[in-house]
Amino acid sequence: MICTKLRAPIKAALSQFDQYVDAHIDTALHVTTAIKNILASPVADILTAIIPGTLDDTIRTKLVAALDKAIEALTIADNCKQCTTIEDKLQCFIQQIRQRDPQLQDALLQKLASLLAGQLDGGRLKQAIYDLYTQAKYITTK
Repeated sequence: MICTKLRAPIKAALSQFDQYVDAHIDTALHVTTAIKNILASPVADILTAIIPGTLDDTIRTKLVAALDKAIEALTIADNCKQCTTIEDKLQCFIQQIRQRDPQLQDALLQKLASLLAGQLDGGRLKQAIYDLYTQAKYITTK
């Protein structure tokens, strides 16, 4: 009920913020949604499964680097520090998420999306702003 009442004001606020950040949040949410789908049914090549095929090579490279940094930033991935490749880190990260309660899984994936959006945007804004925009975008797309 509260979410329905807040949906219109949130959408209005989202329409006013930087469209560049909006594009990065869309990309980040696409990646985390793909990770959530992998939690339900594993795939062989995680990196290919989670990165949108429509991205150009520059953004794809930036996204892979952002994933690497974001996974390391989340304390849940402490067990993944021994992994050297992004594929191994993603596999380990997904294994760590699978062990958590579904609500915590969603929270971790939202934070991952926020970290990815910040990395893709070059960290121009404070992380709390990326958190806010990512959560607002996530709510309005549900």
